[in-house]
Amino acid sequence: MATTMTHEKPQSSHRAGRIVHDADSHITDAFDWLAGYGSDYVKENMSEGLIPKTLPGLQPLLKAADERLAGNTPELTEELKSDIFGHKVKLNQFAAYGAVDKKERSEALDIMGIQSQLVFPLAGLSRFAKSKDLRLVYEGSEALNRGMADFCSDDERLLPVGFISLADPEKALVSLKQAIDFGIKAIWLLSDAVDGRAPSHRSYDPLWAMMEEAGVPIVLHIGSGANMTDEYMNTGVKRNLEGSAFNIETTKPKDLNVLHHSIERWMTCMIYDGVLERFPKLKIGLIELGSNWIPAMMMNLDMGVKELGKFDVALRDLSIKPSDYVRRQVRVTPFHMEDTGWVLRNVGKDILMFNTDYPHPEGGSDPFGDFERSLDAVDATAEELDRFYSKNFEDLMGL
Repeated sequence: MATTMTHEKPQSSHRAGRIVHDADSHITDAFDWLAGYGSDYVKENMSEGLIPKTLPGLQPLLKAADERLAGNTPELTEELKSDIFGHKVKLNQFAAYGAVDKKERSEALDIMGIQSQLVFPLAGLSRFAKSKDLRLVYEGSEALNRGMADFCSDDERLLPVGFISLADPEKALVSLKQAIDFGIKAIWLLSDAVDGRAPSHRSYDPLWAMMEEAGVPIVLHIGSGANMTDEYMNTGVKRNLEGSAFNIETTKPKDLNVLHHSIERWMTCMIYDGVLERFPKLKIGLIELGSNWIPAMMMNLDMGVKELGKFDVALRDLSIKPSDYVRRQVRVTPFHMEDTGWVLRNVGKDILMFNTDYPHPEGGSDPFGDFERSLDAVDATAEELDRFYSKNFEDLMGL
């Protein structure tokens, strides 16, 4: 008697009867993807970016992905679908189910039991975003935003993340309007100061006003700012990372401890210089940057105003404590390996969001289970769980 294969897993106690949104996922936009949406100028001038074709060990991964997408390895496709997060082949994010094909991605959401998903690019941004050639930067942004909107266009549950550069505030405003017209639902920014201007520079106010009016949040993601710079890697001793010849991961062990440094500088400017005061409905998502530093940031922001505010006239214009701006307008994704329950107890119910980082291995093989165990350890209430799995994401995205 024939049987029908099902890919559904038993629901965990947290998922039962609860809407779940995913605040961090990616497509695998390697190599020729961006060129398919770019102008001739972009095609001729963009760099190889973070994942060049010449990366050692990459060709077998690409071949495996091409074979699967061509339908030549159906057994691999079924294996991936049967263990959507945990299957070891997920480490080849080029072959992962729904990483490249948007129809597969919709089916992947069905398997995951996820209501909607914020979708970031992978490497396309690195091919133009920090170039000194502003024509390339803004035409590259247009190509990326077209591509992301296209990938998500057939399924309203897929929420595309686009990018704008702050290198030229006037061009950035045109780029932002264009992205919103394409259907981009969140805007990825770089967090480092640009061209001598603070992230809170008044020339950016028209951008914040447009985003606030459109209900499109700012998102900062790993890669938004500088991590550990090269001089901190120079110890006088040659040191190889195991497996680095085959690894497309660009985050080094030393980076993990400093991912948030640029983000904290950015947040300090946005709060202390009154951006979140002037734009109270502007939302910010801090994505794939961890969360165990958030309690300390909130305490330090409050301490800075309390102890040094008398020396800065602008701080007198803040109507609430800095930490309250965070609670009101900032939403954060914890890493699955962090003690999310501890962070929840130190920041409150309004900030943290569930995420998978699919199809990247950093999201873990059991994100639901990892978060559930940590939250259960602190006896998270039904309201706190609702906020974590759905309500805080809905607040960020204006759903």
